[in-house]
Amino acid sequence: MKRQPMIEKPPHQPGAVGDWASVLPWVWIVVLSLLGGVAAFVRKMRANHVRVWNFTELIGEIVISGLAGVVIAHLCQWREFPMSLTYALTGIGAHMGSRALFKLEGLLDAKFPPSPKDMPHDNE
Repeated sequence: MKRQPMIEKPPHQPGAVGDWASVLPWVWIVVLSLLGGVAAFVRKMRANHVRVWNFTELIGEIVISGLAGVVIAHLCQWREFPMSLTYALTGIGAHMGSRALFKLEGLLDAKFPPSPKDMPHDNE
């Protein structure tokens, strides 16, 4: 029976400086996204669209903005935009929140229209 060769060095463990260098931009993107939610809530609060101490509205804005910001950041990474532009677009998209997601949905609907078999049929 032949023995398997031993691994010469253990698998890469997280914690090296290079790992943090790849994680920090994403931490900054998440922070920008969450701040976009806070800014959107403050804007709505000043326009008297929400009550000042409406905690659920604040959490909702933060979650939606976080999702919008991360989606936009991934799209920027996919298109290989520079990080400074990625941060700017992430902040803008996070502040837009659900409006940014609706605009993205409209772009995708125009690019990939539904096929006739995907359309609902009326059985009347």
